[in-house]
Amino acid sequence: MAPKIREDLVVPYKHVAAKKRSEASGMIAQSLPMAAMFMRNKLLSWSAFFLAVQSYLNEPINAPSDDSVQQPPLLRIVFAVISMLTCYMDIVFPNSSPQAKRSFLQNAAETATAAAATATS
Repeated sequence: MAPKIREDLVVPYKHVAAKKRSEASGMIAQSLPMAAMFMRNKLLSWSAFFLAVQSYLNEPINAPSDDSVQQPPLLRIVFAVISMLTCYMDIVFPNSSPQAKRSFLQNAAETATAAAATATS
């Protein structure tokens, strides 16, 4: 026969939450989009996006509400998307070469002088 449990010896369980650890990936996901925007590097912007998504998925649902220095994970994703748009902006607004700009200015100057000459005569 099994011995009965004495209720005076039972200790109730008290959950103590673990301290929040600082993540190196969070810091990298926070600063990498800015580096990608300044350098206009597509590889950095894609890696910033994937790190931001990873930090969003790894964020605990019921995290303790403390004033941390890090950005919220959803804001990291927004910054990563902005860095990708900045890197791919030259597809929508292409830069022209310096030779094309010079030829455009020469053609515009010739047209302006020809129009001025016909207007005076």
